[in-house]
Amino acid sequence: MRNVSIKGEKMFLRDKKGIMLIACYLVVVVLTILGSAFMVRSVSEKRIAERERDSLQAFYLAEAGIDRVARELYNGLRNDRCPLGNCSDSDFNWFNNLVNVPPPFPPYTPYAAPQNASLSPVAGTYSVVIGNVIMTPSGGQADVTLVSTGDVNNTTRTITSVIRYRLESSEVFNHPYFVNNLGWFWGGGITANGDIRANGNFSFGGNPEVNGDIYASRNPDLWADGDITGNSRNVTINQYRNQADTEARPTDPTANPEDANGNGILDPGEDTNGNGILDDFDYPDGYDGTSARFPNQEVLEMPYLGDLQTYKNLAVSEGGTISQGGVALVNAVYGDDAAEVGPDGIGATPDDDSVVLIGTAANPININGPVVIEGDVIIRGVVQGQGIIYSGRNTHIIGDITYQNPPAWPKPDTDPTATDAVNNTRDFLGLATKGNIVIGDYTRTDWKTVKNYLKPPFTQAYDTDATDAVIGYDSDGNPLNGYRFDGDYTSNDGGVKDDGSGEATNRKYYESSLSDDFINTNGAPSNQIRRIDAVTYTNHAFAGRVGAFTMNGTLVARDEAIIYSGSIRMNYDIRAKSKGDDFHLPSELALPQTMSWKEN
Repeated sequence: MRNVSIKGEKMFLRDKKGIMLIACYLVVVVLTILGSAFMVRSVSEKRIAERERDSLQAFYLAEAGIDRVARELYNGLRNDRCPLGNCSDSDFNWFNNLVNVPPPFPPYTPYAAPQNASLSPVAGTYSVVIGNVIMTPSGGQADVTLVSTGDVNNTTRTITSVIRYRLESSEVFNHPYFVNNLGWFWGGGITANGDIRANGNFSFGGNPEVNGDIYASRNPDLWADGDITGNSRNVTINQYRNQADTEARPTDPTANPEDANGNGILDPGEDTNGNGILDDFDYPDGYDGTSARFPNQEVLEMPYLGDLQTYKNLAVSEGGTISQGGVALVNAVYGDDAAEVGPDGIGATPDDDSVVLIGTAANPININGPVVIEGDVIIRGVVQGQGIIYSGRNTHIIGDITYQNPPAWPKPDTDPTATDAVNNTRDFLGLATKGNIVIGDYTRTDWKTVKNYLKPPFTQAYDTDATDAVIGYDSDGNPLNGYRFDGDYTSNDGGVKDDGSGEATNRKYYESSLSDDFINTNGAPSNQIRRIDAVTYTNHAFAGRVGAFTMNGTLVARDEAIIYSGSIRMNYDIRAKSKGDDFHLPSELALPQTMSWKEN
């Protein structure tokens, strides 16, 4: 029995070892299967992750292609067609030629959209196709379709975007005073109600009042670091409300309607809507009671009036007119018809293409929309309506210019929306000139001091445009070396004026084409020029002599030389910003705008 028992036990042990071997085998098989499954799944997930990564990178590459071409088209238009900020409607044909005209696109620089371009350190490439180009019938705008495809390891993503390029009213009109040169406010009698800016250093003397921010720019052309030197002052919101003209911009906030006693505290009975807060009416373009300084800014490009054909087309399409007493003086464009002679009524004389506008309260100058006058504009008096006058040479303001129905901004104002609605219907005059804006009777002896500031070192030489060479702004007269003015406005410009007997005599830059006798007879003495209601712009100099003077609008110029007696106030007309495009102020090329975007 014992021996048998021992043998059976051994057999049982052998059977048990066999079972364990099978179990181990099964475990190994299961683990192998699971491992293989995990490996397959891991490889699959890795491939999915890689495809997702490739897809995402391809998307970013496609997006980069859109951004690159949009930027390069913008730079191409600026460099080829608008080197001085001088853009016109016809320049937008540049886009059309890129698509519809075979190389070399004369006279344009050819542009080739990137193909199989890379973006380090991202693997893969992108390619862009310029698709449809839609030009607006009135010009000045192009919608360009861009199709960009990114490819990473044969994984592709495609984006289609429509980019809009257009002209818009320039930011220089956001200021009552902007000069494309060194700026200076010298005199305690100066007050500016608005932000002021210079494309160079800004200097203050005599502690003038600036109820707004101050900007100065780094400008290598002027050897300027964008410094702001000297002292200026500003007033509080309450002081501003008490002393600012009704034509001056509103405050921000425009009013504190719940602050009945003006103590800045929510007193019992003042919480009209029960929110526990002293409410007010915010107005982002208003004066907030501070005057911050912003030195060392980038230059703010000033637009340049080049070929006036764009504005002639605009004047015709808008039906712009100037009339007086029911009689039409200008229909869209003056000077493109041989029958349109100058004020002397005789053709082929120096004052041809020039216009004299003198308004009174009983018989105001009525302007409606944009108009172009190819010669000089001589203007003074009462104006009504809304419009802008583009002049092919100088604008001479020989007396006050006042609106018959001026805008007004109450201070405080509890209903700024209603105020804006009313002001948008009030009179508005724009004066934009390719030459100079000259104030006062420059034939008088007391005007002589102005000339001192119209030549170097107060002015500097600068590049100009071919269309201004015909009115003298190419000092050496040699277009082969470009167009450049030496900065001396007191020299002869190569043109002629009436010598008083109908004959021609040499003309200086600051003079009109009319005779000195005409200016002297019709121009007001300098100390009697006290007010100009207008948004003004000039390619070159804004100069003159005035009395105790108020300007309601803007002064935008390359060079400025104003001599004043007693005081000078500049009230910013905020409509120049909010409705600049509606009033057709001089425009510049806007940054590209994405109108639509989709992934194919």
